[in-house]
Amino acid sequence: MNSLYKSLTLALTVSFLSACGSSPYSDSAQHIAGSNLQVAVKENSKSVSTPSHLLNVATWNVEHLAYPIDQGCRPRDENELNAMRAYAQKLDADVVALQEVASKEAVHLLFPEAEWQVIMSARPDSKAYDCRGSGYKSTQQKTAIAVKKDLRISAVEQNEVLALGRPGLRFGLGISLETPVGVVEILNLHLKSGCFVDDYLKSDSQSCENLSEQAEILYDWIEQRETASTPYIILGDFNHRISAPYNRMTQSILAKSKSASSPIRIVTQAIIGCHPRYPAPIDHIIVGGLASDSVTFSPLTHYYEDMSEDAMLSDHCATSVDILQARYPLSSSVKWQVTSKEYELITRAIYQQASTKLMNKSLPTGPWVAVMDLDETVLNNSQYQVNLDTFGQTYSSLTWNDWIKGEKATLVPGAKQFIETVLAQGGKLVFVTNREKALDAYTWSNMLALGLPINEKNTCLMGRSSVDVDAVKKPKYANDKDLRREKIALGTPDCFSTQSLMPSEWKTAHTIVIQVGDNIEDINDTTQEDAIVDSILTRWGESVIILPNPMYGSWN
Repeated sequence: MNSLYKSLTLALTVSFLSACGSSPYSDSAQHIAGSNLQVAVKENSKSVSTPSHLLNVATWNVEHLAYPIDQGCRPRDENELNAMRAYAQKLDADVVALQEVASKEAVHLLFPEAEWQVIMSARPDSKAYDCRGSGYKSTQQKTAIAVKKDLRISAVEQNEVLALGRPGLRFGLGISLETPVGVVEILNLHLKSGCFVDDYLKSDSQSCENLSEQAEILYDWIEQRETASTPYIILGDFNHRISAPYNRMTQSILAKSKSASSPIRIVTQAIIGCHPRYPAPIDHIIVGGLASDSVTFSPLTHYYEDMSEDAMLSDHCATSVDILQARYPLSSSVKWQVTSKEYELITRAIYQQASTKLMNKSLPTGPWVAVMDLDETVLNNSQYQVNLDTFGQTYSSLTWNDWIKGEKATLVPGAKQFIETVLAQGGKLVFVTNREKALDAYTWSNMLALGLPINEKNTCLMGRSSVDVDAVKKPKYANDKDLRREKIALGTPDCFSTQSLMPSEWKTAHTIVIQVGDNIEDINDTTQEDAIVDSILTRWGESVIILPNPMYGSWN
């Protein structure tokens, strides 16, 4: 594959407002790193065919979730617990920020320990009070974060400053999570209730004064992440109507945005609250530092089966956002390759013409070969290109090698029939490819799976090595396939073999009868810059054929 593109290396520096939490508040202490984290996200090694779903995060105020379940200000029975478990499972989230939970044991009633790691707020227990109606003493109302066990938490932040040092107010709880878009900081909030005016500075209530102080701490936290270009998600019970564009907190949060390409977004701003009496939502999710051209957001309110007020499983519904990899239209070249009838018609016609000429040709009496390129000549990798276009990516050696290892290439129309003709006429096959030689085993396996009639005696596969690349520096070689073609002619090739030694059949000189490729440099002694088309035309169909490939090549 000849196209070379720059890959993305993303460096993220993460700093925290307060010291990181320690193991007493985490089910996964062995996964927790230090309080200051610097991460370099290297060239993406995940397959480009990865599904577009990147991360799903949810926030849910579960209203006095106690352990045992029948205690506290919202005692529940086993039937209600089972309904909550089923509801939690249907969230289908990777991360759930929880508010008003008493303990880790209470969280695990809904999120089983076998599947979830739970991070608890380290806030000291508050003094219990008498619950209205239940006759019980109150249980703790803390924040917690439940994370699927297959995700790695690299740091925990106990953001105690959000509690303002005052009894009853909640710590913020943060984690740094390794995700497909790099390390993302997630902050779970449960802000002071009782301040539901649009401008908290215009109220002298104690609730608004507390909220005002918490807001300034939140703005500073956002400022730090924006300055460092750190991806982050803030979610939880804001106890404030930040869906309103004229709200002071809404405007102050959005004003902190420092990048037009990765702006701060209140991704839940357009949703409606689920509570029958409170349509303005106070549970929200804010995202910052994620490039708007690479991801999209799908917010959702998760309603209960019975939304009558007395039957609701909590006085809050869960709210989630699915973060998806943005999808883009196919480029014209890729679209033509994968959808047009012309492509199949042209490749089949070229191969049929070459087969006919070969059958009518006076062939050498000694060993002879057809030298063929592989990619877009025999193996069709258009799905790799489709994936790149769809997800706004460009070629990288890591994703390309990962594609090769996946052995998902199909056949170029007409290639198998031509290969069968070569073998039927007494010839052999030489595949000279610019895939890395170290990956020849994957390529060989892919070709066998496609039903090609190849074996190590009738087919020589030669991937590219550093020796081939260096050979171009010598005057006698025009391109990086010339050395391998020369070795075939001299009987000294380095063919792929599953055995310790290459079959002896290849240790003799072979005549190259025809060269087949999708690039002008699949012809010996030829480069894109110096190719003479009129000269190549005199050899067309007899000793040279070139197939169409508008997707990539030495021309770009």
